[in-house]
Amino acid sequence: MAGVRDFISILAFGLFLLGGCTEPPKPPNILLISIDSLRSDHLGAYGYFRDTSPNLDELAEGGARFETAIAPSPWTLPSHVTMMTGRHPAAHGVTTNLRRLGEDIPTLAEALRNAGYATAGFVSGPYLRNVFGYDRGFDLYDQSMADVTPEASRTGISSPQLIAAVRDWLEQHRRNSRHQPFFIFLHLWDVHYDFLPPPPWDSLFDPNYAGSIDGRDIEGLSPDISEQDLAHVVALYDGEIAFTDSQLGVLFDSMEERGLRQDTLIVVTADHGEEFLEHGRIGHAMQVFDESLRVPLIISFPGRIEPGLVIEEQVRLMDLPQTVLGLTGIKAPQIGMPADAPIRSMDLSPWLRDDFLKGSFPELVAFPENRIWGSGRTSVRTSTDKLIRDGALDYYEVFDLGADPEERSKRTGHGDDLARTLFELLELERGWQEWLAATPVDAPFSRIDGGLRAQLEALGYVESEPGTVAPPATNPPGPSKPAPSR
Repeated sequence: MAGVRDFISILAFGLFLLGGCTEPPKPPNILLISIDSLRSDHLGAYGYFRDTSPNLDELAEGGARFETAIAPSPWTLPSHVTMMTGRHPAAHGVTTNLRRLGEDIPTLAEALRNAGYATAGFVSGPYLRNVFGYDRGFDLYDQSMADVTPEASRTGISSPQLIAAVRDWLEQHRRNSRHQPFFIFLHLWDVHYDFLPPPPWDSLFDPNYAGSIDGRDIEGLSPDISEQDLAHVVALYDGEIAFTDSQLGVLFDSMEERGLRQDTLIVVTADHGEEFLEHGRIGHAMQVFDESLRVPLIISFPGRIEPGLVIEEQVRLMDLPQTVLGLTGIKAPQIGMPADAPIRSMDLSPWLRDDFLKGSFPELVAFPENRIWGSGRTSVRTSTDKLIRDGALDYYEVFDLGADPEERSKRTGHGDDLARTLFELLELERGWQEWLAATPVDAPFSRIDGGLRAQLEALGYVESEPGTVAPPATNPPGPSKPAPSR
C-alpha cells in the first residue's frame, strides 16, 4: 500500500507541475472601428429599409447591438477624444481645434500598451491628426490618409488604402509578434461629407435621379431644397455607407483567412450622426438632436458574447473604453471620468454576459453638448426624456422621447407630469453644471500648421474668433422636414 500511495503522490505532484507550467490564456486582440458621421438608423441592423450594411449587419447578428448609444458631441474632435479616454468633453477639455488632450489624462491605447498589447492606429480626417494628442499609447500611428490636401479631405476616397494598411500591419505582426495581442484603432472617413461614393455605389440607391445635386458642399445647401434633391443627398450618403461597409467586408474576410476572427474583440461605432433637415439643417455639428447623436455600437466577441444580443438600455460613447477593458479583464481604474464627477463612465461588460440582470445598473444619463457652435447648446438625455438648453438665449426645450422619438413636438404647459419631468431634468443639469464650474479642465493648446488649417477651412471648420470654431455662414435653418423614406 505504501508503494501505491507513493506512486499516487508522485503522479499528483507531476500533474501539479504540469498544471503550473500551463500558460494563462492569451488576452484577446481588439479592433476598434470608428466610422465618421454614421448615424445608427441608416444601418440594416438598426432597421433601415435600404441594404446599406450587410457586413456590419452580420457582425451584429454574431454579437451584441446597443439600441441607443449616445455620442457626447455632434462633431468629430471632442467625441473621438471621449472615445479614447472615457471622459465627457467638458472633462477632457478638447472642445475646440485650439486644444489637445492633456498629458495627465490617460488613454485606452496607453492602458492596453501597458498591459502588453501591440498598439496601432490608422486614421483619416484632419481631426484625427496627432496634433490633438491621439497618438499617445500607440506604437504606430499612421495618419498618412489624414495628412492630405484640402480637396482630398472633402472629395477623396480613403477606406481602401486604410484597409490595405491594416492588412499589411496584421501580416507583419503575424510574422514578427504573433503571440502578442494587438489593439488596432481604425478611423474611416468616407461617410463624412462630401457624399461622393465611387461607382457603382454613387447610383445604387437613386439610379434615376436627373437633378443637379452631386453630393458636394452639402452643408451649404438651402433648407428650401426640393424633396427630390434631398432624397438624392440621402441616397448618396447611404452609398457612402454601403461602400465603406464593403471595405470592412474585405478586412473581416482577411482576418478570417488569418484565423483572427475567433480571437478578436471587434467594436464598431461612430463619433456622431448627420442631419438631413429633420430640424432645419443639413450636415452636423450645430444641434443636439438625436440624428446627430445616436450612433451605432456593435460588439462582436465570438464565444464570449451571445449572438444576436440586443441591449435596449441607453448607453454613452464615454462608456466604451471601460467596456473594452472589462471584456479583456484589464484593470485600469484611471480610465474614465474623475471619481468626484456626478456622472461616471461605466463598464458595460456585465450587460454582455449571461449573468446580466436587467436593472442592475442605474440609468446612464447622457449630457450631449455643443458649446462653441451655433449658440452653444447643452442637453440632458434620459431613456425617456430630453432637455435642450440654448446657452445664448437661456431657453429650454423638453421632449418626450417615448411618445416623440423624432423630437418634433416640444412639451409645453403646466401639467404635473411635465413639471415633474422638467424639475428632474433641471436638477440633473444643475448638478452637472455645478461640478463643471468647480472642476475646470485646462487642456493645452494644439499646434495647427498651415496645411491642417487649410484642410479644416475646406471642410467648413473655420476660426470665427479666438478660442472658438464655427462652420462657414450658411442659410438660416429652414422648416423641419421628415427624412426621406421608402
